[in-house]
Amino acid sequence: MVDQPRGTSTNTHLLAVDLLRGAAIVMVVVYHSFGPVYGYYVPWKGWFRNFAAAPNLPLIAFYPISIGWTGVALFFVLSGFCIHWSFLRSPNFSNPRFFWRRFWRLVPAYYAALIAFSILVRLPLDTLDGIKQIVVHALFIHNFQESTFFEINPSFWSIATEVQLYLLFPMLLLIRRQGGMQACLLFTFSVGALWRILAVVVWGLPDHLITAGFCSPLMTWFDWTLGAYVAECLNQSKVGFAHRRLWLMIVIPLFVLSTLYKPLTTVSFSLAAVISAVILDWSVWTRVPKNALSGIVSFIGTVSYSAYLWHQPLLFQLSSDLNHYMNGPALIASVGILIFALAVLSFGVLERGGILAGKVLLQHGRNRRQ
Repeated sequence: MVDQPRGTSTNTHLLAVDLLRGAAIVMVVVYHSFGPVYGYYVPWKGWFRNFAAAPNLPLIAFYPISIGWTGVALFFVLSGFCIHWSFLRSPNFSNPRFFWRRFWRLVPAYYAALIAFSILVRLPLDTLDGIKQIVVHALFIHNFQESTFFEINPSFWSIATEVQLYLLFPMLLLIRRQGGMQACLLFTFSVGALWRILAVVVWGLPDHLITAGFCSPLMTWFDWTLGAYVAECLNQSKVGFAHRRLWLMIVIPLFVLSTLYKPLTTVSFSLAAVISAVILDWSVWTRVPKNALSGIVSFIGTVSYSAYLWHQPLLFQLSSDLNHYMNGPALIASVGILIFALAVLSFGVLERGGILAGKVLLQHGRNRRQ
């Protein structure tokens, strides 16, 4: 039932967004839990998936889990929505203030995870390569090269891409000022299309989508902008996607086809983002029931950033350590519980601590200027 946006409090927080965040992090964690046990994807044979060569039966039986990486596409859409929604609801928006808040929201927890995992993987800081790894990760530019893209913590690639998309946000606002949000979508879509052509020419069709060339911020800028578009429409009290069921009926089959037919893999991520944007647009205009389940999923969404930061290397380590005592679904469930317990601790100490530190330092600076 279409209604006014529900779950909105005085700080313009939307319950639907946290529910989708919760769904996104569960998708990603299950995908990364499933992969080490059963395999991440069915191999290619020519331009098609070769299910006959799948490493085991569960990978075929639970094939949808192998596309759990779509949770990252959902995160990008949600990020674009939240950043633009915050801009729209802020009467005193400024670029310095925006970047200051983003820094203290993201960086302290990220640096803590970076240091911890550098120790866990025994990063050789007495070598040039080790120093390079830590420097490019600290500067959020490790996603530009394959040699650093998946190092230390493979999930960190999307954090770097997010930071780069934040840096592009002022440019997006400039385009919006000149031509509106439709111009932003057209511009970022065109940039992504040109980058795809260049990427295929330079690197060829990828065996798996998550690579440095095919996860560039220029490739994912359109996906992020879709979320901003939904926020813009919501702020104007109108839906972003009319005939949402029709959108899903068209785009979902195209997405599934893109995961099975190699020439279409370069658009898989963006198709997943379109599906995510339609669902987001639907969710923020739908009455969200407040019950125990929505409360749990919303809480998981609240700690999703910390869960994303810490989960993947620990999944590998804990899966290896606990494999002697349990296996299969029990192993995946146990590791998942441990990861989310750590996420709650990280959120309470590192994320909220970073936000508080940023506010205190900002107020201190204001007091000194007065």
